[in-house]
Amino acid sequence: MNLYEFHRSNPDIFRQFSVKDVLFLYYKCPQKEKILQLHSTYNQFTFSLNGGRIFHQGDYTYHINKNSGFLLRRAGFLQEMSDDIVGWKLLAFYIKDDYLKRIFDEFRADLPLGGLPSPPTEMMISIHINDRIRACYESLLPYFDQAAPLPEKILEIKLKELLYNVFINPENKNILSYINNLADGNVTPVWEIMEANYMYNLKLSEYAQLANRSLSAFKREFVAFYGTTPGKWLAEKRIARAKAQVMTTQKPISDIAFENGFANNAHFSRVFKNRYGISPAHYRK
Repeated sequence: MNLYEFHRSNPDIFRQFSVKDVLFLYYKCPQKEKILQLHSTYNQFTFSLNGGRIFHQGDYTYHINKNSGFLLRRAGFLQEMSDDIVGWKLLAFYIKDDYLKRIFDEFRADLPLGGLPSPPTEMMISIHINDRIRACYESLLPYFDQAAPLPEKILEIKLKELLYNVFINPENKNILSYINNLADGNVTPVWEIMEANYMYNLKLSEYAQLANRSLSAFKREFVAFYGTTPGKWLAEKRIARAKAQVMTTQKPISDIAFENGFANNAHFSRVFKNRYGISPAHYRK
């Protein structure tokens, strides 16, 4: 599911407003399934106000609780409900690259850009929240209850104040490094997107969106780097990862199928047997 499109098309569920290239959201997560596969096609800054979720992105796991947050780059991920955490209320911002770069450039002279680490390859980057950051995003909450039209300049100032305080927090150097790299015109390589997201059941057009390329440009760069087609490469990567999980974990076979981009358990078993000559269940035994 494209999370941005789902949020934007359901304003009755997700309180929202837009300012330029930003979608502001404030809502209680309506998730009912234990675990969902989602993907986001824009930079997403999320701040947890209450409750929480567990996120799985590739081989990384993130626990989001009250007063924690993260920057999600274009990526697929699994969103899991935990039995010991009730509900999830959050504030989120979808910000397009060009607008994020403009804000960064506006503050560039005032940011601590010396000694930054290398740009992170992780698709999800934790935000370290201090009192100033928390005060900034909490000050936005009353605007979601205002019936009258909202002055864009006020909202833009509030958003810039929030992002500035995220940027200058010394604990958020990974975020600053990522945005600095983005602002300098560097494009995330196709291989970096694919290695982090191959296990999700996405269409090639959706992988192209994550890579911020047209479908034709995505295919061309993919073949140039990997020397094979995306379809063949995805099939090999997914079955190899699934096989490793069958061998080394006690996860249910259906969970392994879901977590590795197979349409269903029957599809996974058929592909596995064609590749290895035995069903996943018998291979484990």
